[in-house]
Amino acid sequence: MSVYFYHVLQAFLPIAFYLALWNKKISLKEAFLGSSIGIIFAFAIFRIASDFSNVDELKTICFIAAVFSLWFLSFIFLLRFGVLKIALIAVLLFCFSVYYRVISEDFPLFGGELLDTMSIISFGFTIFGFLIIIFFYIFFKNAAASLSKRLLIALGAACLLLITLNFFGLSALEMMLFKFIDTSSLFLSVTAILIHYGSFLHYPCSILAFTALIFYLKNMPFLGAKSSVGSIVYRRIKAQREQIKTISKCVISAILISNALLLYYDLYASRPPKVSKSTILEPIDGEFRIPIKLLEDDDLHRFAYIDEESKKKVRFFAINRFKGKTSPVVVFDACMICGDMGYVKNGDELICIACNVRIFLPSIGKAGGCNPIPLVYENDGEYLIIKLDEIKTGVNFFSEIVKFGGAQ
Repeated sequence: MSVYFYHVLQAFLPIAFYLALWNKKISLKEAFLGSSIGIIFAFAIFRIASDFSNVDELKTICFIAAVFSLWFLSFIFLLRFGVLKIALIAVLLFCFSVYYRVISEDFPLFGGELLDTMSIISFGFTIFGFLIIIFFYIFFKNAAASLSKRLLIALGAACLLLITLNFFGLSALEMMLFKFIDTSSLFLSVTAILIHYGSFLHYPCSILAFTALIFYLKNMPFLGAKSSVGSIVYRRIKAQREQIKTISKCVISAILISNALLLYYDLYASRPPKVSKSTILEPIDGEFRIPIKLLEDDDLHRFAYIDEESKKKVRFFAINRFKGKTSPVVVFDACMICGDMGYVKNGDELICIACNVRIFLPSIGKAGGCNPIPLVYENDGEYLIIKLDEIKTGVNFFSEIVKFGGAQ
């Protein structure tokens, strides 16, 4: 679910920070109007392009246009004209919205026919991400008014350089796909590096935001003695200081919360699940026996047999299909569609690691779809009994070779 929050900040935080630095040049009205036009048109055109299979062309145009629009906007003398400012902001937000749709394309909010709890929570994370962006923009815009010109230029140049490098890498990759650019090993390596590190652009933006906050606090008005400045001035300055402190606390909280969610996604949630360690079994009198009592914990129990001829590790697992009831089943830890990457159990669902499909536990043991490959077994009420010959029928479903006690 944190991926939805992650994508919003990944796409929009850098441009929000950059636009906010133009405090005296771009009004809130111009920023809001231009952003709204750009985002609405981007989502509509991306949908049309998807229907006509022209998304790749749209991505290439937008990634290149983002760089040119950003640098075009940076020329201060052009910002005197309100209509031009709105048009440039609309083009920029159009490009960044397309970028957002590209990175979030595999994570549709309402992909199913039913509105479930997960979709609502994910939508909440998306809205929270946009609220954080708006909050940061308003703060940056107010903070920019109290920062020195040199600092604004330094922050703006750093942000402009980071965004340019990111979109240069994205544009280069798209042009290589269309064979407009030669795919030399050096250029391809540089492009890959730019794209990889460009996906973490929100972290340096958070550092720049924290830098702006420090200088914002340094410009806090000095509170002199009440007797020397007068009671009215004293109260006004004290109120200003309290307001700055309150805003700063909110900004620090927003930075910490947002980066905690971003780090959670990068370090944990985005990592692919891994199958648990398999318990190696050896047949006794040509069969395997798994105690049914072992499945009372409603967990997935993974086993493996090393085939003597092929040296392949044949994985299979036993699981209880109905919570609170004795309904054991044994299946191969592989899928006829996705291969032998295996399955993991999450709550009341079984998840295919290869395609991330959720499988209803009661359907385990049935053939078809992304269900685990069925395995013939017997149930005597105390043990699940699997013949060695049945296990050997699954040798060709697996690719892991084991030699000298280690996986190769």
